[in-house]
Amino acid sequence: MPLRLFQRHVRDSMQSHVVTVNAQDTVHDALERMLENKVSALPVVDHRGQCVGILSSRDFVDMTRELDQDFHDASHDSEIWWTGFIRNLSENFGDQSVMDLMTEEVIAIGADDLLVDAARTMLAQRVHRLPVIDGQRRLVGIVSTTDVLRALVEAADHVQATRV
Repeated sequence: MPLRLFQRHVRDSMQSHVVTVNAQDTVHDALERMLENKVSALPVVDHRGQCVGILSSRDFVDMTRELDQDFHDASHDSEIWWTGFIRNLSENFGDQSVMDLMTEEVIAIGADDLLVDAARTMLAQRVHRLPVIDGQRRLVGIVSTTDVLRALVEAADHVQATRV
């Protein structure tokens, strides 16, 4: 039986397989990983698996005003555009370490927290994903706006099915 939407925990909707990057990796390596896995953000972990930062497309866009304008003017759905954007970033900033660009203040959530609290945090902080961490700040998953929307649709489908 599906959980009621407002009782659903983050662990019920999070993705357990998370593509990550290490703080010592190069920006080029991170960009390649993003492109290969079609993700726009990577949690940054240390050798103990603790989440020490996050590297997102926003970090790259914030680097220069020109890149920011290109980002907003272009069609982001185009895989060709994304490939060119990432290649350009890699050529200009690829040798820098992830640690130099990542956001260190990670907005995260626990697996036992309610999914609705994750949604509130995403809205309040204007982010599209939250790393899910345990008590030792080890990364155990990630929850995104898509995961929240999926839970909403599943709950709506369940309500419709019980009415029939």
